[in-house]
Amino acid sequence: MEINVKLFAFLQDQLGPSITLDVTNPIRVDALLKQISQRAPQLTSTLANSRVAINQEFVNADTINLEADTEIAIIPPVSGG
Repeated sequence: MEINVKLFAFLQDQLGPSITLDVTNPIRVDALLKQISQRAPQLTSTLANSRVAINQEFVNADTINLEADTEIAIIPPVSGG
């Protein structure tokens, strides 16, 4: 199954506004992050500290309800003043 993942802030700067991944169903959020880390190892630390939202609601790493039409967004830590 292919899923589209929206990226923000630093992740967007590194990989673009979104990426498409070919995943097995069901897949947990932590496995999804691991797959992205394998594609971009330099982002492993950032991904580990990022929040994931499914259909505009933040979820835990053990969440499984990812489907092809699910909106998935990864939001890295941000700072500023």
